Amino acid sequence: MCLAQLDTGTIVGIISDTSGAVIPDAKVVVQEVNTAARVEVTADGSGRFVAPALRVGIYRVSVAVGGFQTYTREGVRLSVNDRLDLSIVLQPGPINEQVTVVSQAPVLETASTTLGAVVSEQQITDLPLSGRAVDQLARLAPGVVYLGRRSTSGQGQGLWTPGTRWLVDGGDSSQVDSDLAYGGYGSQARVTRISVDAVGEFRQVNSMYSAEYGQSGMGVVNFISKSGTNEYHGGVFEFLRNNAFDARDYFNKVGSPQPPFRMNQFGGTFGGPIIHDKLFFFGDYEGVRQSQGLIYNVFVPTQAYRDSLAPELRPAVNMLPLPNGPVSPTQPLLASLVTSRTNILNENTFMLKGDYQASVKDHFSARYNYNRSFNLQYFGVAEAQFRNIPATPQTGMISYTRTISPSLVNQFGFFLNRWGGYTTAAGTDAVRAFPQTNFGDGTASVGPSTWDMDIRNTLFTYMDTLSWIKGAHQMKFGFQLGAMRANKLVNEQEFATFLSLADYKANKPYSLSTEGWPRPGIRGKTIDAFVQDDWRVSRNLTMNLGVRYKYDTTPTESHGNIANFDVVTGQVDPPGTPLFSSPKLNFGPRIGLAYTPFRSQKTVIRAGYGIFHIYLNAAETQFLPTNIKGFGNRYSFNIQQDPTVKAFPFPDISRFPATTTIYAFNKDWHRPYTQNWNFNIQQSVLDQNTVLQVGYVGSHGVDFDRAVEGNLFIPGTSVRTYPNLGSINYTVGGASNAYHSLQTAFKHRMSHGMGFDAYYTWSHGFDDGSANGQIPWDRRSEWATSDLDTRHNLTFAYTYEVPTWKTLPNWLGSGWQLNGITSMRAGQPINLLSNRDPFGIGVTTARPNFVPGVDIVPANYDLPSNQINIAAFAPVVNGSKQWGAVGRNFLTGPPAYNWDFSLFKTIQVTEHQRVEFRAELFNMFNTPQFNNPGATVTSPASFGKSLSTQTAAGSFGSYRSMQFGLKYNF
Repeated sequence: MCLAQLDTGTIVGIISDTSGAVIPDAKVVVQEVNTAARVEVTADGSGRFVAPALRVGIYRVSVAVGGFQTYTREGVRLSVNDRLDLSIVLQPGPINEQVTVVSQAPVLETASTTLGAVVSEQQITDLPLSGRAVDQLARLAPGVVYLGRRSTSGQGQGLWTPGTRWLVDGGDSSQVDSDLAYGGYGSQARVTRISVDAVGEFRQVNSMYSAEYGQSGMGVVNFISKSGTNEYHGGVFEFLRNNAFDARDYFNKVGSPQPPFRMNQFGGTFGGPIIHDKLFFFGDYEGVRQSQGLIYNVFVPTQAYRDSLAPELRPAVNMLPLPNGPVSPTQPLLASLVTSRTNILNENTFMLKGDYQASVKDHFSARYNYNRSFNLQYFGVAEAQFRNIPATPQTGMISYTRTISPSLVNQFGFFLNRWGGYTTAAGTDAVRAFPQTNFGDGTASVGPSTWDMDIRNTLFTYMDTLSWIKGAHQMKFGFQLGAMRANKLVNEQEFATFLSLADYKANKPYSLSTEGWPRPGIRGKTIDAFVQDDWRVSRNLTMNLGVRYKYDTTPTESHGNIANFDVVTGQVDPPGTPLFSSPKLNFGPRIGLAYTPFRSQKTVIRAGYGIFHIYLNAAETQFLPTNIKGFGNRYSFNIQQDPTVKAFPFPDISRFPATTTIYAFNKDWHRPYTQNWNFNIQQSVLDQNTVLQVGYVGSHGVDFDRAVEGNLFIPGTSVRTYPNLGSINYTVGGASNAYHSLQTAFKHRMSHGMGFDAYYTWSHGFDDGSANGQIPWDRRSEWATSDLDTRHNLTFAYTYEVPTWKTLPNWLGSGWQLNGITSMRAGQPINLLSNRDPFGIGVTTARPNFVPGVDIVPANYDLPSNQINIAAFAPVVNGSKQWGAVGRNFLTGPPAYNWDFSLFKTIQVTEHQRVEFRAELFNMFNTPQFNNPGATVTSPASFGKSLSTQTAAGSFGSYRSMQFGLKYNF
């Protein structure tokens, strides 16, 4: 749960005359232009006024006082969580004379220490977004590295996106059972996707946000949905993609078949008044129809091999199609098969929102999002080797804002975040009766591609915030209550692994395992409270002071079927025993200042420090119910335990000397938190629409969770510490990280047909827990460059309205627009491995040694096929009792460069109607974005070679693709 002030902001200011003397008791009227909602406040004895809890929109600010002309300022755009500081100078004269100033809100942030970025409605709708996935806009902020992952879109301030909370209208929309968060189309992230055309604003805060925000150490992303206004507005759209317009992947050479790809995205919006100035509605629908071809080039057993099998072994192999190519020259039992499959995605997304201005003092709002998707995914060439993934995520919100008095405003909100869906391993009962079978020798696998799963997760959140203005203080007091329910059913699935086709013919498995558990119902509650005081110390100094308290109950299971494993006694605790004692003293103080040193008001110095606690999601405890015998089945069996065991028919391995997988959670758990600090300077340059920001941002994370092997082998033996158990997945705390960065931003707000944002970050991150280390018992020796480290990152976004070509007809020479996002970043760290176990404890993550005198970079360096000289490293020796000397994350992988571009042509049909045609290119120059090269020195075939590009078609960094769109708006 991570709530803020819903979808509101604040306008503050000081009223003075032309001599600089403050004017007390002036009446200030703040009116939202599109809905006529208005708030009246009065300046205090120091000329200060505060209009809190204003909804996002465009405002008109009017000031009237005897002896001065009435002042009106038009076009003041208020964004979510803004604290706009307006300096209003009144001119002497009769009150019936009026001075009107038309200007946008100031770009400089003179009253807040929060670092982040606001993406405007025009940027949201105009910038090129592959698949119209609005989460890609997260890269438009300093300190954020976009890595192209659909569901975890990046990392920032040295932490993964799991440190980020994703909100819609201030309500938490992140998953409750995983580290994945907001998702693009078809990503199956467990949150309702919101359409681009339904988003009015995108706000991201990354450092030193106020005490109103919780649960995140990295940042908060808040999508503000659109609302209806006093005029009817809407539109329809259609976007198309086809592989005929796409380039080839770098590794898909000319002459090889190109997988077909088709995608249609269509829908529309409509909103307006039901009762003028009172009741408004807004609706949105978006549909996706996508088919993506897959080309398989695999080896399958020959007909002669199949005929030689015993009757009980034939059905599994016969689920593989017969080969249609030549016999393998090195493996005569195999022949090639080239075939294709098609993944299908059908998705429908709906949103309906209503706003009711009951009176000047009372405002109600409600929103409901519903998504229904069907995803058919293939995972192999065998019969029915695919899965169905229907899902129905939903989010909802009800809010009520009450203006008790001009200095006292209360906001209440209720939020629903629900994800329901299941995964079905398709096929007939005969197919599903077989275990998932891997044959070895490079043969394609058979059997169900996944478990049958049924997931039902819900998060209910209640919040209340009271804003109180007292003199120079704007104070907020709030509490938040959350109730989490995570239900997950996984039907039992069997697995069989063979080392070769010869072993399969002999029915001699290398290993057998089963996995599955009934529906554990993980439950948890959260209690948050905060106090925030934004204190206007003087005309040029504002202090942001706050503290947030957080308490989460220890997770439980709805029927008591949950048990921890005690690594001291080697026993599973009795069911229902508390997993750990949840920490109670979780206070997060925050202090910051914003100082304007010069009378010109063009320079702002900001600094701050705060402590931010991290949430505990259900994923970290959801496997603990399987520790209870009979409640979950997680067994593994190795042929060394009994060479006589056969795989077919599949045995009940729980009756053999099989090993059981156990999960353990640190009983002395401490809530992870980060300390964030920053210092930055903002400078208005050129004009009021352009600002340059330069600053230092740092963080230090404490007590982060990490998973280690809790059942090591006794050195020199094949016996584990707990011999009757298999692997113990032990979640411990104590991991830490540090991050230091230079962050710059250069922003030019849209004016005179041009707008752009440019962000550059130089950073270095360190940690001891982002990867498995080579010495399990010495975490400190793993302190090194973080897996997340990205030393340089540059993002540039722009919109340019091409001037009318007067030499051409108006329909041809006007309405052109260029847009783009360019991203460049340094490579990701590479951690070299030996795949050896020098101490005989079952840990093969040892790193290699250096070979003296040999260059690490090969003389014939080539990207992607020869990046690291394998001769420069020597693997450690099994049983040598010596760890490798190469440090963790010693090298850096290939950099990434990506240009997304779009061209618009708008035809103005009437004053209020227009048609827009779009052509959008993603990775316009088709620059390959290579994955890191192979890093295991005992695997020379892949070492030093990048064998794939980063992401799938249409995602950030993939091969060039094109998207065409047609929109009609009124």
